[in-house]
Amino acid sequence: MAQERVILSSTGYAVLQQELTDLEAEHVRRQAEFVDTKDDVDPSQEEAAYFDRRVEKEHLEERIGHLKLVLDQAEVLEEDPDLSRVDPGDQVTVWDFSEKGQQVFNVVSSAETIYARDGIPGREVSTESPVGQALLGRQVGDVIEIEVPDGKAKYAIRRIEPLSTLTRE
Repeated sequence: MAQERVILSSTGYAVLQQELTDLEAEHVRRQAEFVDTKDDVDPSQEEAAYFDRRVEKEHLEERIGHLKLVLDQAEVLEEDPDLSRVDPGDQVTVWDFSEKGQQVFNVVSSAETIYARDGIPGREVSTESPVGQALLGRQVGDVIEIEVPDGKAKYAIRRIEPLSTLTRE
């Protein structure tokens, strides 16, 4: 079976790499804490405490493994290939005809939708989602209609900006 490539913006790659580093440090810290407190555990609570720590450890190791896999399979977009078209790693401002107002979408891979972009307003939209797929390759001025769970959404693209150029506050 061929490995599926994951497309990440350079910013998204850096954020996921930092999360991996932080989680690996957390894993080492928790291992040391577990060894330090092993002898101080009340025997009546020992089994429950062991089970809770074991589950936490498994979740942490699972997330670390997932991040390693994503980063290993990542195809990093160093720069926006076409600034006039929507690509992964772009922030897209649209006019929402049904809401009669603007919405902002951060178009990213599904691997990048799991973290918040502090200081960069916008809703994360996966390139695999109906909205993300409909936005990809479009230009300012394009009007798109998308089938969404609530019915149909109609947007006019007003602005496209690479996420990497936006200021974090």
